[in-house]
Amino acid sequence: MYLLAMPRLLVIDDDADLRAAVTEYLFSLGYDVHEAAEREEAEALVANYAYSLVITDLSLTVLGVEGFDLLRTISNSNSRPKLIVMSGHASSGHREFAKQCGADMFFVKPISLATLGETVRTSLSPQHEQKAL
Repeated sequence: MYLLAMPRLLVIDDDADLRAAVTEYLFSLGYDVHEAAEREEAEALVANYAYSLVITDLSLTVLGVEGFDLLRTISNSNSRPKLIVMSGHASSGHREFAKQCGADMFFVKPISLATLGETVRTSLSPQHEQKAL
């Protein structure tokens, strides 16, 4: 008997309540979910684990504009996971720069858990080949 491993996801957000809600929801869908609150913690996890998908906020308390640097670091990692950005910044400039830094998708907060879950499922399906922002 073989057990299929569920994709491993990483949720990065300095808002502990939001991070916990997203993590718990994705876990309830059967994903292996890790979480990080800050850049250094996220970078250490990305260096030590292969993630299928990373969901991150851009404005982490400690980061400020370094959120874009975190996107670059993750998109250049060996496993090159799909990258979903959830941000309170809705400008087209943020979207475009996030795309240039490796983001596959960009959502403005708040986003429903159901929408996020469907986006994760679709992003990880073998048929999903296009990048959308």
